[in-house]
Amino acid sequence: MEQVPWKKLIPNGGRVFIGGGAMVPFALLDSLLAEYAHFQDVELLHIHTLGELPWVDQKYEGSFRTNSFFLSREMSGAVEGGWADYTPCPTFEIPRLFRCGVITLDAVLIQVSPPDEEGNVSTGLSADVIYSAVRSAKKVIAQINRHVPRTYGDTKLPLSKIDYYVEYDEQLPEIEPWEYKDHHKKIAEYASQLIDDGSCLQVSMGNSPQAVLRALKNHSRIGIHTGCFTDAMMDLVKAGVVDNSWKNYQQGISVASHYLGTQELYDFVDGNPEIELHKSEWTNDPHRIAKNRRMVSINGAREIDLTGQVVRDSRGHRFYGGIGATQDFIRGAAMSKDGRPIIALASRDSDGSSRIVTGLTSGSGVCSSRGDVHYVVTEYGVANLVGQTIRQRVLRLVEIAHPDAREALLAGARMQKWIPEIFGFNPKGIHDGDAGIDSKRVQFESLHYISRPLHPSDVRALQQFFYAQDEETIRLRYGHAVPTLDEGAAYRMASVDQSQDLAIGVFYRDGHRELLRAVGRFYLDKSGETAEVAFLVHEKARRKGIANYLLSEIAVIAKERGVKTFWASVLKRNEPMIQLFMSRGAERERIAGEDSDEFTMEVDSLVKQAEAWAKKQKTKKIAKKTKKKSVNKSVKKAKRKKAKKRKVALWCSEELLKHNPGPSHPESRKRYQAVLDVLDGEFPKLERLTDRVASVSEITLAHSAHYHDIVKMDVENFAEQLRTGDTAICEDSYDAAVLSTGGVLNAVDSVMTGQVNRVFCAVRPPGHHSTADLGMGFCIFNHVAIAARYARQNYGIKRVAILDWDVHCGNGTQSIFYDDPSVLYFSTHQDGLFYTGGKAEETGEGDGSGTTINVPLTAGAGDNEILEAWGEPLKKRLKEFQPELILVSAGFDAADGDPLAELRVSLDGFSQLTKLVCKYADKFCEGRVISVLEGGYEPPLLAECVETHVRNL
Repeated sequence: MEQVPWKKLIPNGGRVFIGGGAMVPFALLDSLLAEYAHFQDVELLHIHTLGELPWVDQKYEGSFRTNSFFLSREMSGAVEGGWADYTPCPTFEIPRLFRCGVITLDAVLIQVSPPDEEGNVSTGLSADVIYSAVRSAKKVIAQINRHVPRTYGDTKLPLSKIDYYVEYDEQLPEIEPWEYKDHHKKIAEYASQLIDDGSCLQVSMGNSPQAVLRALKNHSRIGIHTGCFTDAMMDLVKAGVVDNSWKNYQQGISVASHYLGTQELYDFVDGNPEIELHKSEWTNDPHRIAKNRRMVSINGAREIDLTGQVVRDSRGHRFYGGIGATQDFIRGAAMSKDGRPIIALASRDSDGSSRIVTGLTSGSGVCSSRGDVHYVVTEYGVANLVGQTIRQRVLRLVEIAHPDAREALLAGARMQKWIPEIFGFNPKGIHDGDAGIDSKRVQFESLHYISRPLHPSDVRALQQFFYAQDEETIRLRYGHAVPTLDEGAAYRMASVDQSQDLAIGVFYRDGHRELLRAVGRFYLDKSGETAEVAFLVHEKARRKGIANYLLSEIAVIAKERGVKTFWASVLKRNEPMIQLFMSRGAERERIAGEDSDEFTMEVDSLVKQAEAWAKKQKTKKIAKKTKKKSVNKSVKKAKRKKAKKRKVALWCSEELLKHNPGPSHPESRKRYQAVLDVLDGEFPKLERLTDRVASVSEITLAHSAHYHDIVKMDVENFAEQLRTGDTAICEDSYDAAVLSTGGVLNAVDSVMTGQVNRVFCAVRPPGHHSTADLGMGFCIFNHVAIAARYARQNYGIKRVAILDWDVHCGNGTQSIFYDDPSVLYFSTHQDGLFYTGGKAEETGEGDGSGTTINVPLTAGAGDNEILEAWGEPLKKRLKEFQPELILVSAGFDAADGDPLAELRVSLDGFSQLTKLVCKYADKFCEGRVISVLEGGYEPPLLAECVETHVRNL
């Protein structure tokens, strides 16, 4: 390597920033260190580095002194020894320190690829703080290495920005493989239960956080927005688990600020456009992180106290690691819709001391405050701290501490007066002593639950569960009315020695809340071979098979413990419990003159039944998966085929007549019957698409899982309207809504595979007012929003236009795509009829700026005004946007004579609007149009409008 004129490039007393991670320019540093005798008091500054750190050697004291934002083991020892420095700072803030001159840079040493044809080099495996350092430094010195991969994102640097460079090829350093022990696997299994399909992940370095990635092999549609992209993330991409399809920000792209891993990873990211590196001030911005819905951050910790304070970069007076991106991503995930910040750590340190402590070790620095921490996971379970009192936090953290530490932690908490004296039970888990885990995710019908042992911290949940039961349920369970369940009684019921007796709860997750929905128990008899069983199911969770599931679960555990027989005394009028036991082969002993009968069940028989059922479900799952692959293969094979001629299809269903919001409701059965009559009478030869019920995963393309579950529960509980607003419902409303969405998705499949060009979907209830997590107006699920996301996900199209001529602004569609540049939302509507009040927004925000266009029309406006808006201004915008599919929210309540509004669009006006849409579709997206019925509340008038519209399609 040629000699570098270091004395000309670096002044004495100056500061030099060194590119970090796997991009340390070792050849430059070796050359610089060789001339150390010519330098005095030069500071070498860097972040996390991979490989050996020869510049930290004490022999360079007086010439070079190292300062780091992140400490490796070698750096930690040097800082402790006093010949190196540590600067604690979140990664997000480092570029600002450079820009504002708090930390001035005389030079920056980086490693880059050879220049491309345009004269740009690539910074390869790092974007992080490199660019801010390059912009701020007086001199930029580079090592050009042909082994540096070319990556996408903020990694291009003009060669002209480099003041001096040398060419020297060497292999990039690789990270040592993580060591995953049994406790790391358990941590990973527990944490994976907090991660829903479609989540977006940030995962920090460390055994415990990285192990979580290995537990996600059965997840789907995961996104990545992280600081460091690792081999474990690459494996999930290759397995199809990560596809970024559900990200509503940077959709389809994995985002990171640097790569650290093996050569396999470096080869994988070389020239890969599906992974981008961005600057730390961009990637780690908490507000940008929060744009990702279901953002989950998973970070490690050194220590955590019983109130939830997390120590990251030190323990006691010794510094380890650094603050890094932890603080940025925890806060970003907390602000994200349905986000979950998770701290994952082993319960004990390598020396056997507990990492969960009553009080932090003296000198330890709090990285994340107790207000920032949401979930803590160890190999003994999950502690949900969101909105919890100090008492609840203490109990939950004690429960996931190492069993040997729990007694002392409880004693310490009582001494601090954090918990009352009654909380003296040392909680024991089912799997404290083996490799199993205590909780699992289960599904009943379409709702997801968590099944886990009851803990002392469940006292409040148990009380709420008890008081929610009606008096008859209490009598059936206890044989008499139990007026109250005070804290002491609830604590005795929740504090179970799970290594002897057993109490399993089934919890429904409502956002961050866990609502107890059922309890199954057995009480071991003295012989150890028999046990009494008992169940109680919340009235909102009955008839779902939960008690049956619990019976199987406790039977499996009982068999492992040598229990041979279950018995129960059941009131004769408790028909549901009697039917359950009899269906599982129980023997019934009728006792004359008594209120109860005795039931006995062989545990071995119950286990065999459970195994047979599980095997059957597994077979069904495999068959369903195989069928789905086959369907996807055939769909992809036919993808984007052009039809030989213009072909129009319809979708409608008499099943939607079952949706009954009430006799005087504007969205009546009469209006839909009028639509059915005109379609049958006037268009008998048009192809009818088949019915399809949209799956939960399809509904949650545009809606939160929480909102979906609310709809399902409200309908099943015979509510008259959704709890999110004024949307009227009945017992058939959910079925009608998912059938309608399914019809629109079938239309997408038919249009995108070229079977037809245009489809009119007569759905009910309508959808364009429903937001991601709120039902509004007459709308439950937003059919066009789900269809847009479905088309992008399944057919790879980049841009969808949604055109809305309903008399009301589609506030739900607008809000779902407000910051999404991939969907253009255009709406004309009567001024003031923006459903949520106020004024309809006109532009969008963030990356979606300019893709929301609202044109309010004055009351009394008619054909000329609406056609003017849909003419040249819309044509120009569509030309700029270049949609690949057009969806129409076809509301006919803008018609002259509709009772709910005052726009006066004629039949001819709707004819002209339809022709314009078809013209735009032919010009921009190969004729692909899907029209979805929204409003229109005068049945005969609606029928005329629909007939005109379909004829012009």
